Amino acid sequence: MPTLPSGCYYRGSFYPFGWFSTHPCESCQCSTSGQVMCMFNDCWQPAYADPVQEKDYCCPTCPNGYTCKAPDGHIVKAGETYHLNSYTSCQCATQIWASFKAICTQQNPSIP
Repeated sequence: MPTLPSGCYYRGSFYPFGWFSTHPCESCQCSTSGQVMCMFNDCWQPAYADPVQEKDYCCPTCPNGYTCKAPDGHIVKAGETYHLNSYTSCQCATQIWASFKAICTQQNPSIP
């Protein structure tokens, strides 16, 4: 009588019966029939200007909280004011989650 396999081959590697993962965004199951079924996680677009892809995490994280970018590329944190120059200040528009661009306003210099 032939010996039944005790697991599955997937992408050139052998895995025992049960769940396994080859990547943080992938969950696979080796069935007793020797078949492998995998599921892949989708990530939402982070609502931040500076997401970080950490090792062993599937989706980017945002350790700096809600952020946006000023026109010069400077990262501005929610609630902070960034002075682009002497007359222009920028802030994150926290009510607009789809935009990562800072809202900048220019003040006219007072002329004596």
